[in-house]
Amino acid sequence: MRRSLAILLTSLSIICLAAPARVLAQGGPRADANQLHAAIGNGDVESLRYWLNDRHADASTANAAEPDITPLGRCVGLAARTLGATGSSSPVVRLSTLQAMVTLLYQHGARLSGAERKLLSGPALRWYDDTVSTPAAPAEGPGKPAFTVRLANVVVTTNPRESCNGTGHAVYLVNHTQLSVTANVTIFEEAAGATSPASKSDRYTVDAESSWRLGCDASSDGRSVRYVIQGWR
Repeated sequence: MRRSLAILLTSLSIICLAAPARVLAQGGPRADANQLHAAIGNGDVESLRYWLNDRHADASTANAAEPDITPLGRCVGLAARTLGATGSSSPVVRLSTLQAMVTLLYQHGARLSGAERKLLSGPALRWYDDTVSTPAAPAEGPGKPAFTVRLANVVVTTNPRESCNGTGHAVYLVNHTQLSVTANVTIFEEAAGATSPASKSDRYTVDAESSWRLGCDASSDGRSVRYVIQGWR
């Protein structure tokens, strides 16, 4: 009886000592990475922020099931699927959500590798580069920062490296989709002595994965000009 009791107690001690080791084995970078990938797949920005900010998960670690896919690669891959959606196809995760997650990952040091870039489509890479870029302010003065106005997959963007009209920069209508689109754009130009800017609207047809130069973000006499997409199809 005493021998049996001693054996039982020894066995329980071994089990108890082994249990923490198994729990610890379930943690670590891989487990944290799995949480990052799950948050991305669910479009859960707050969960991703928690694992990056509070749990200090590595923003570049692949998960266990897919060792070749980093969190950032997964985000841009989902964006590629969304950008390629047509007709009644619904996006896997909304682009605005993916933009927020890509920005978070980028701020924590994640970068697309050369191998990942080779696997991604042109529109997805342009979307990624546009999301993580920080346009420089025009050299002519601090009063006219470069800006980008987004509307789904068609955007109005200012190129801070292409000057025009002495104090301004070129503005483009960019189509990131794989279909030709027609966009309605309203142009607002500051009018001397007026309480509200003068405006005019026009329609522009842009081929798939192409751009159209709308004009300049400053008039020839230095007044501010804004371009706003009212809708596209």
